[in-house]
Amino acid sequence: MRILIGFAFILTSAIFQSAEAVEMDVNWERFLARHDLVWTELPTAWHDGPFLGNGMLGSMIHQMDDHTLRISLGRADMEEHQPQGTAFIKNSRLPNGYFTLKTVGKMTGFAGRLDLYHAETRVQVKTELGTIDIRGLVHSNEMVIFYDLEPSDGEKAFQLDFVPLKAISPARLQAELAIKEQGNRAPSSRLGWAQSPYKYNPDPTLTKLDGFSVSKQPLTCGGENGTAWIVKERSKGRKELFISIEHSYPEATATADAVAHLKAIENEPLDQFVARHRKWWHEYYPQSFISIDDTRMESFYWIQVYKFGSGARKGRAFMDTMGPWMVENTAWANGWFNLNTQLSYWFLSTANRLEVAESLFSKLDEKLPQLIKNMPPECEGKCAGISAITPQTFISPVGRVGGGYTGELLWTCHDYWLMLQRTMDAQRSTEKFFPLLKATVNTYLYLMKEGNDGKIHLPNTKNPEYGNGEDCNFNLALFRWGCKTLVYIDERYGINDPLLPTWKDVLERLVDYPVDETGFMIAKGYPFAKSHRHYSHLMMIYPLIEVSWDQPENRELIKKSVDHWINYPGTGNAGYSFSGAAAMYALMENGEEAARYLDIFMRMQELFPQSPGKIWCTTMYTETGRIQPVTETPLSLCDSMQLMLLQSRGDKTLVFPAVPASWKNVSFAGLLAAGGFEVSAKRANGKTAFVCIKSKAGEPCLLQTDIQLKRVEGIPESAVQQVEEGLFKIDMKKGDQVTFFADGEVSASVSPVKAEPEDSNTFGLNERYNREG
Repeated sequence: MRILIGFAFILTSAIFQSAEAVEMDVNWERFLARHDLVWTELPTAWHDGPFLGNGMLGSMIHQMDDHTLRISLGRADMEEHQPQGTAFIKNSRLPNGYFTLKTVGKMTGFAGRLDLYHAETRVQVKTELGTIDIRGLVHSNEMVIFYDLEPSDGEKAFQLDFVPLKAISPARLQAELAIKEQGNRAPSSRLGWAQSPYKYNPDPTLTKLDGFSVSKQPLTCGGENGTAWIVKERSKGRKELFISIEHSYPEATATADAVAHLKAIENEPLDQFVARHRKWWHEYYPQSFISIDDTRMESFYWIQVYKFGSGARKGRAFMDTMGPWMVENTAWANGWFNLNTQLSYWFLSTANRLEVAESLFSKLDEKLPQLIKNMPPECEGKCAGISAITPQTFISPVGRVGGGYTGELLWTCHDYWLMLQRTMDAQRSTEKFFPLLKATVNTYLYLMKEGNDGKIHLPNTKNPEYGNGEDCNFNLALFRWGCKTLVYIDERYGINDPLLPTWKDVLERLVDYPVDETGFMIAKGYPFAKSHRHYSHLMMIYPLIEVSWDQPENRELIKKSVDHWINYPGTGNAGYSFSGAAAMYALMENGEEAARYLDIFMRMQELFPQSPGKIWCTTMYTETGRIQPVTETPLSLCDSMQLMLLQSRGDKTLVFPAVPASWKNVSFAGLLAAGGFEVSAKRANGKTAFVCIKSKAGEPCLLQTDIQLKRVEGIPESAVQQVEEGLFKIDMKKGDQVTFFADGEVSASVSPVKAEPEDSNTFGLNERYNREG
């Protein structure tokens, strides 16, 4: 590639030297402490209290009445396995119970902290008669929840009791409560849920097993839920509570399994038990680093990093709408794949948090036979798919192909591909992902039809939540991306699949996206004409980036499509609408608009007090009157933030493409870009100080940066070519590292951006949160 004469002087005057590794100058305990959630008030609902988890088990704390604190318990794979009924109910999460802490005196205060670095909560409950100090954690490596409870003299007689909950689908419970209160005037959805086939589970049994207290919950359709615990009495009224929760299906072994977990750690010294827990977290956080001028937004980001580490892990559960935390009175106690799960996972691959990302992707590898089995017989075992509601087992039958939801699995495949683009794992791409993607795209090959115009069309399919139509843009975008990716993998790795000509033919003849004067439509003859939270008709813009800002002919179409959607009059937008808008403006390299929508998200309660969507002091998010937790919305904001700092667009890596003027100081390290690149960079006083790229796969790098280049370290001068202003082609071998320096920069080092004390610890129920939010 030639060097443009007008820019050649930049490289010829630059100094080339050997490279040193980027220094991550971060005291992680101190840095994360400024983002800890802090409480100075009693939390009175689950979404306002401390939350803990290990990717399978979860626990939360909040007040129930003047004398009662609730310690909530949950397990992410504790699901129904009913053969019939609505998917809301037959495969939903199930409650198991909770503990109550009954104080002797009336509660008068609450001082608490969720310690992100150690993944522990420490709380002091104040009463009229004294205090109770509480320390809690959900162990990283063991299926064990631990609470240490230490009372003052006046509270030594506090009571700790387990309250079993019957294993009933939360949607069914919600329907029954609505009918009890409203009779036939209950919402039609609740009336329908109440009439859906459902086999009730028996009541749980409280008993003892091998010296441990247990709650045994048989399941009518097979399997068992089991909760086991032991309270160890210590001196001066102190108690140690150890809890384990298990689910088994079809075997009825859960209660015995839970007891086995407690036996395994029964004689371990407490200090060692805690140290093993902390080790995972202390290794988890430094996988990447981000710090920005906006301390509150920085806190929000790091709380999501903690939340995902608490909510999902490889070999455990994928992140559903609740994570491992249990809220009994919700209709959305499921894995939802018509947007929710996909949004949750977007930021993880760039953030280099692959172990938690594998909570979903390794399951896709494992469950391919089930994904094929989900499809109706007419697919002849060649197609793969899931319905909108999908449990941890991935048993999610698709009743018929077309007409309803179609793109759930293909959209999920794109999340998986984001990781593979960054790891460049050839074996995984060819042996695991390629067969999955091929079977998923086969569903579209089954559906497609040739029109009289010689083009390939899609029949009536669904745009999530909005409506159905022919040539639905949501599915056209996914179909085009799927075929393009299959062709890429096949040709890169020499697979020579028999369907290669078919995929190429689809790419050649697939009908153009339906558009009108406002931009991308929902489907042919079906405009976007109402305020709505979903932006699935804009998939080609984000997240697929098939229609890109790098295509000058499409810039006007992109801008008017996004503007029309997000600004359509009405009240249809939700939290993830604003995070989605921020991402799309970042992809337009408009940092000011991206930051504005981040701010709108953070100020939802202030700007839209009547909105059913709420972001709470813990960064938990709910819709429909507080009762419906949906984890994906705050998690999706992380991807929007990352796109402002680093983008992979086509064959380009863009560093600081959409940083607003207010973010004068930004540092990041260890983020991943497509092509197998690990990227670190720093911006100081509004100017890029350095950019460092390490190649993990030996791919050429096309770097877009606004750096005023003075010095290049790490590779020969001949390996760097300037294509145009701000765009560099770098020939890299696997293991190479190149660093671009601006004038005056001595070394590549990242450290936390300075934060004023009054801007720290703004989450949790405290004065600073009330001031800010």
